[in-house]
Amino acid sequence: MARGRKAGALIKNITGKDFELMKGIARTGVTSHYDARNQIGLSEKRLKNLEKENYITTKNVVVNKGTNVIKTYYLNDKGKAYLKANTDIKNFYRSNERQIEHDLKLSSIYYSLDEKEKETWKNENDLISDYKTNNPNETLSTMIDATYKIDNSIVGVEVTTKNYTREQIEEKFRIADEIGCNEVIKIEA
Repeated sequence: MARGRKAGALIKNITGKDFELMKGIARTGVTSHYDARNQIGLSEKRLKNLEKENYITTKNVVVNKGTNVIKTYYLNDKGKAYLKANTDIKNFYRSNERQIEHDLKLSSIYYSLDEKEKETWKNENDLISDYKTNNPNETLSTMIDATYKIDNSIVGVEVTTKNYTREQIEEKFRIADEIGCNEVIKIEA
């Protein structure tokens, strides 16, 4: 009589690609199926196994004013625990489904960077924490979405939506200058 495969863990070891996906989600809150497959190079089977083992969760989200549905990935508790034990990531970015197109754009910017630049990525939560530590008596009204370093230059990242006023955008650029950004990339979601 033939025996089936033993029941057991589908994920025995976290690969470099798995790790890259989880770090990206931690830093940007969400990763699109497109980026997981095409930027990172994960297979469908591997993504399904990461989900079955509770490292990530999958959600279908509506984008483009309700005209498209895309598959996205978020961290589960097991993925967060793995990253806490194996990285120095302190602040996990929390994606907001009400601004999913904003967060997906931020995520795609992150995945477009080279590995060295990704390792310098600071999300909005990191930047707020740093600002409050360095300026305990200052009131903070806004913060840019992220920063990363190229050589010795700090690049700010701001993804705007049609809801942003000119004054809000100007304030984002002012705070970027205050925290030491040498340039700011502004992208419309």
